[in-house]
Parts: sequence; C-alpha cells; structure tokens
Amino acid sequence: MNQWIVIVDSPFLPARGGGEREHCGLIEAAADAGHLALVVMPAEQATDLTPYRDMLGETPLLVTPLRRSPLHLAQQQPYGVASRPVPHNLARMAHQLAPQADGVIVSSWKSWRLGERLAHDSDLPTVLRMHNREGDYHRALALGSTNPMRWVWRREARKIACEERALAFAPWLSGIADISLSDAHWRRGFASVPVDHVAPFAAVHTASFVRAPAPEPTVTFMGALDVATNTEALTWFARAVWPSVLRDVPDARFVVVGRRPPSSVRSLIRETPSSELHADVPDMTPYLEASHVSVNPAISGSGVNIKLVDSLAAGVPTVSTSRATCGLDVRPGVDLLVEDEPWHFARAVTALLRDTYTAEQIGAQGRQRLLATANPGRGIDQLATLLATRAGWPSPAGGR
Repeated sequence: MNQWIVIVDSPFLPARGGGEREHCGLIEAAADAGHLALVVMPAEQATDLTPYRDMLGETPLLVTPLRRSPLHLAQQQPYGVASRPVPHNLARMAHQLAPQADGVIVSSWKSWRLGERLAHDSDLPTVLRMHNREGDYHRALALGSTNPMRWVWRREARKIACEERALAFAPWLSGIADISLSDAHWRRGFASVPVDHVAPFAAVHTASFVRAPAPEPTVTFMGALDVATNTEALTWFARAVWPSVLRDVPDARFVVVGRRPPSSVRSLIRETPSSELHADVPDMTPYLEASHVSVNPAISGSGVNIKLVDSLAAGVPTVSTSRATCGLDVRPGVDLLVEDEPWHFARAVTALLRDTYTAEQIGAQGRQRLLATANPGRGIDQLATLLATRAGWPSPAGGR
C-alpha cells in the first residue's frame, strides 16, 4: 500500500489537544514516507482552511460535513458518528482528487462511516485507528459528569460500546490499529479483524524540545481541562498529593496548563497553595521545557494519555499512576516513576525535585524509550502491513 487516504474526525489545527497532535503526527509521518494521497476532514462551513492547505502543500484536502446539532443525540448511532454524515458521492470525489490512492486510514472511530463508504465504493483496504477502549472511556466521562446531561452521556456510552464491538467484526476492515498496548491486547481477545498496537504518532511534535528548567522547583500538569478524566486526576493530585509535596519542598510551584477550564477547575487552583493556571495557551512548549517534574495522576479512563507521551518525548522527569502507563511500552522505575497511593506519589515527586541528577537520568531514559517505541517510521510500516492483510493483497515488500 503506497498511497493513502487519511480520514480525520474534525479540524485539528492548531494542534493543542492530544487527539489533534495525534492526527498531525500521523499525517506528517505518512507524508514523510511518501504515502499521503488525500486528507478527508469533517468540518463546519465556517472553518478556516488556510492552515490545512499550508500544512498539506500539494496534497489535496476534501472537506465533508460536520453537524453539531443536538438532534443527533436521538439517533441510534452515537452522536460522534451521526454528526459526521457521509456524502453520497464521497468515493467519486476522493477518486477525482486522488486516483492513485490504494488504501484508507481512518484515524478516529468517529469517522468510521466515511471509511466504510470508501472501502465499499472504491474497493480499498481500510484500517481503523482506535484511541481508546471507547465504550469504557465514554462511560468514565459520563460518570464524571454532574450536570443533567449525565444520563444522556451514559446512554451515549452504551451506544458507543455496542458499536465498538461490532467494528471488531466489520468485514470491510483490513485491520484495527490500537494506540494503546493494553487496548490492543484486550481487543485481540474477541475481534475477528486483525488488531495491532501502533504507538502514538503524536511524539514527533515533542521530539525537538530543549530542557530549560525554571529557577523554582516546578511541577506541571497538562491536559484538556473540560474532560472529566483529567479534572478527576487534577483534583486527586491537588487535594491528596500536593500538600505533602509542598510540605517537603516549600518553594515548589504547581503549574496547570490546559484548555477550556471550567469554573470548578479555576476554583480548585485558587484554593491550592503555590499553584497557577495557564488556560488555552497557544503553545505548551515553554511550560514543558521549564518543568522539573511532570505529573500524570490518571485515576480513570483508558487508552494512552497524550500528555504522558508529550512529557516523556520532551525528556521531562515524570511521575504517573499505573493506569496511565498501561497503554505504553515503558519501564516503571527506569523511564518514569509509577505510584498509585497519594503518599507514595508525593514521595516520588519530592524525590525527583530534590535529586536533579537522578531526575534528569530518568527523563533522558524516558525520552529515549518513548522515541524508540513510538517511532513514526515503524508505525507507518505497521499500518502498511495491516492494509496488506486484506485477502488478495500482497504483503509490503521489505521495510521503508
């Protein structure tokens, strides 16, 4: 498979969130390998396409509808899928723009219907990229919600779980590429479709960071602050862990960086001593570079935390819970520190703040490990192999 149509799920520039950086990393890796023939992107009419044309250069961009009407919640399909309708002439438009295309990569489950249409109408082998165990992830989001929409989102989580299981048996799919190592193992247990673990492509965006720690001992938390799993993690750390860290390292600062913080998060940071919030920043690079320790205290959710990928790839010494590491091929105690109990987590953070030599060793080892296991060239080869598993297609000849 040499020329691919890559289907994303929504506009992704500027790439501030983890999913957006993953889309960018995949597209850039496919382009670098000479495999990118066309990008299909659901978007609203008002979307400014200039950044995408600048990024893609001569590679064509096909925009399909993205409709965010709440009426889609009443449909049998999950909102994320129903809000991305399939143009009846999708295959014809794609063929006009990229007649040489011989494979399709759907980079998010939300766009699987677009991929299915191209697989059927154009007879192209198709691989679906999964970022989470989607049913479990959305169930966690529903449980973390406190507003009246909670019951709606619980229903959405059930719909997503049913659809996710059906996709594992979809005859039009050549394979499923799980971003998470543990999710791939879980999915292989029941899927009839070939499943492989293809590590995050998002790491390419942090590979060139230069460490420049701030004068004060700085602990950093990054993440989308309007996502329940992240707010749960932040609350746990701020209330159960940070007081112990601050007692042992009184001049430490806790820096929270993320988009769309709700009032509850703003209140939490105001109430947390020696903490500060940087909301909706255009670039996370300065905060990563200035950090002495990055924390990833996930206590719910699934898949791979892209913020953990960011921290490791940037060489920042990291402390994480075990839940957050199960999707990556990393070594606790070598590439990062892993603790689940508040006191042990605090002790690990304190140890890294006090022992800068050991901290920098761990940061360097974590960076080396992440960039080796999340090598974009290897990921592209894995996608090519999955595309070639379709009956009647030859295996790719050699490596890239």
